Amino acid sequence: MTKSRFRNTVLGIGATAAAIAVGYFGVQQLGRNNMFTIAAAVGGAGAISYVLQKPSQPEAPAAPIKTQRKGKKL
Repeated sequence: MTKSRFRNTVLGIGATAAAIAVGYFGVQQLGRNNMFTIAAAVGGAGAISYVLQKPSQPEAPAAPIKTQRKGKKL
């Protein structure tokens, strides 16, 4: 496992644990229905930003198609 892959794995686990903790304590303070509303708003905003984002790099041109040479068969 490379160093960056390990780092990303640890950060991902930490972010997941933080999200669970924020959700748990948010429900305790704000109530279940308010947290569902907040989650739906954040999820919707994420979906909209994903759809509207522009690609950072243009698509690579397609590779040229090679034609087979017609030669004498032995």
